Amino acid sequence: MVAEKYNGLEIVNRMKELLGMERDKDIATYFGVNPQMIYNWKARGTIPLDQCVQLRFEKGVSLDWLLLGLGEGEVDEGYAYGVGDRDYTEIPVYDVEASAGNGAFFDHEQIVSHLKFRNDWLAREGLHAKDLAAIRVAGDSMDGSLSDGDTVLINRARTTPDGVFAIRVGDSLRIKRLQKMTDGSLRVSSDNEIYAPEVIARENLDQVDIIGHCHWRSGRVF
Repeated sequence: MVAEKYNGLEIVNRMKELLGMERDKDIATYFGVNPQMIYNWKARGTIPLDQCVQLRFEKGVSLDWLLLGLGEGEVDEGYAYGVGDRDYTEIPVYDVEASAGNGAFFDHEQIVSHLKFRNDWLAREGLHAKDLAAIRVAGDSMDGSLSDGDTVLINRARTTPDGVFAIRVGDSLRIKRLQKMTDGSLRVSSDNEIYAPEVIARENLDQVDIIGHCHWRSGRVF
């Protein structure tokens, strides 16, 4: 099988070499994933294809080298900025639809396209490409702020409420307005008033994974 040609441990080691990191925890932080996922890549031979593609666009490194160890791992500086344009950075758009309603079920995240952002704008906003991902909104619960079909830019470096965040609850991905309450609980609300807010008790906060802050949106004017 083709998958047998890949070695998860070697791929992770090449990632560390490229990023100048030594610990699995640092790799997990870079990609915004749980450290357990890094262990799975190495122990189970899972291929971190999305993350390799991300490094291809961010660092300009060859996928042949990342996945198979072929070549010297040289970085194409022009490609890292997208089509040789050093004024812009490409941010991946994932096929996961964040439900701005009751939550949308998903199996896995896959890059389907990219959005270009000016590097000087990213710098002014205090954003870093490694922390960013774009997803599309599904549903009407955030009407007034976000509409069905909008694209939102998620900053995975910011995970502390208050504000509008992408969250994972079980198998559903949602975009909701979060407010940390004085008793330690978390208020999860919609901007569309027909949806009642939820309050997650402090002892149940481990059931909610705050993926990142919704920093920017793009969508139709009407």
